[in-house]
Amino acid sequence: MLFASTRLSGTASTHTGNRRTAPARRLLSASLAALLTTSLLGLASQASGAEPQPAAAAAAGHDPVIMIPGMTGSPANMNTMKSNLQTNGWPSNRLFTWTDSSSMTQDLARAAQELSAKVDQVRMQTGADKVVLATWSASTLAARYYIKNLDGADKVSQYIGFAGPQHGTTNNGCQWYVSCQQFASPNTPFLKALNNPSEVPFNDRIDYLTIRSTADYNATPTDTAKLAGADENYLMSGPMAPNHLMIISNATALAKMRSFISAHEND
Repeated sequence: MLFASTRLSGTASTHTGNRRTAPARRLLSASLAALLTTSLLGLASQASGAEPQPAAAAAAGHDPVIMIPGMTGSPANMNTMKSNLQTNGWPSNRLFTWTDSSSMTQDLARAAQELSAKVDQVRMQTGADKVVLATWSASTLAARYYIKNLDGADKVSQYIGFAGPQHGTTNNGCQWYVSCQQFASPNTPFLKALNNPSEVPFNDRIDYLTIRSTADYNATPTDTAKLAGADENYLMSGPMAPNHLMIISNATALAKMRSFISAHEND
């Protein structure tokens, strides 16, 4: 069972959460140099007939994104998401798909430990201070465990959770897997500990987005995928809303993810 689910449409939701201090201003000389460089590049572009590429230039500063599938999934499940980001200007060398050694079927605390090692490897490889975690289904829980209980608070800039069983699920016929036992009801010991005292740990440092759909019959009820205190809980509804398997490749959901990342990068 791939607990990790297709169609379109969405409705906006609420924004909450703490804001962080804006980045320091650049030196005046650096600003003037950047302005001169931009002007010269614009003139060169006009002379050659080429169109300027502002999106690609801006994307070069994106934090690396680690995309993680759900229970029994494989990194290949996240290829559409990866391609979508790359098509929209994210450099390929800052996009990573990954899962733990059990494909999210083991104890999710152990999966979080493996995620910690992956985050360190990506940071070393890219030179970035922090990463974005784009998670799906069961991996939404492993990522939150990593942020709350391990060393993720200082290494993650944004958390994005697609269709996560954040408060358990009524579709729980997968309990031969240890991870499924951990979210098989709202009151499992794992979820009680994870969701208290805050469902969005260290939200003074990390921005949180959840994306859920009324057509999801795996993470049920629909609002199980919400996180109290998230910067945004985005609900997709209507006849074209995606199911659990397709939400991570849905064009509307991916556009929401991209806009959220861009909007919160300098928080």
